[in-house]
Amino acid sequence: MSRFAPIAPLVSCASLLACLCSWPAAHAADAPAAEEPPKPLFNYALGAIVGSSPDYAGGDGRKNSLRPAWAIEYGRFRLSTSRGSAFMGHGLGPRESGASATLAQGDQFNLSASLRIDKGRDGSDAPILVGLPSVRSTLRARVSAGYALTPRWSVGAGLSQDILGRDGGAQLSTSVGYTWPVTEQTKVTFGAGASFGDRTYLRGHFGVPAGGSGALPAFDPGAGLYSVDAGVEVMSAINRHWVILGAARVSQLKGDARRSPLTVEPTGYSVSVGLAYRCCR
Repeated sequence: MSRFAPIAPLVSCASLLACLCSWPAAHAADAPAAEEPPKPLFNYALGAIVGSSPDYAGGDGRKNSLRPAWAIEYGRFRLSTSRGSAFMGHGLGPRESGASATLAQGDQFNLSASLRIDKGRDGSDAPILVGLPSVRSTLRARVSAGYALTPRWSVGAGLSQDILGRDGGAQLSTSVGYTWPVTEQTKVTFGAGASFGDRTYLRGHFGVPAGGSGALPAFDPGAGLYSVDAGVEVMSAINRHWVILGAARVSQLKGDARRSPLTVEPTGYSVSVGLAYRCCR
């Protein structure tokens, strides 16, 4: 018998162990990638915003405010103030307060529905409105859709309706936006839009009934385009949770809204600065 015969089984075992040890490395590329952990269902933002805006659409006065801004998300459902969604990072899209739900969402398209309280308008908002019928507060239902044309360009539209029959009418808004990621912590969003209203909506906000105010002539507006606007928003994360927001927007009344006796200044602007704590995106 050869003096090397006892070594042969050891060599075979070593070869087998080497194959077994090298198999995971050889097939690591074929193994499926580990799935990313699911995003948390519950998110919230809590902060405050200081702002300045026209006293009403078409007014030449100003109103300044310090308001709380908050938003709560659970899965596809959200409850927020009018600027709370801004802190959740939703760009320059619609910022209506109330309850909303995502109906459908994909990589490029999203569809949502919401309910909000429209506080209306009364004579205390500006001296020129004294003696005119108030725009009654009501509940509005809205359906909104958005589409990402590219990672930076997006378009959107929203249709809202007074569902309590308080002469609030219907309103349609359209928008286009561009998002510029300056750094990982800071993004700038530019947006522009147009708003349309039916005759009921325009009558309530820009109409003057006969005999309604002795100082103003009667005016009965029709449906159509009533406003265009453009704005810029800067959002920057101070750290993982704290975020600061600054925004400016200019709008201009068009059509019958511009011709209304209530329109003193057809071009208006608004600015705001806010700070909020976010968790747990």
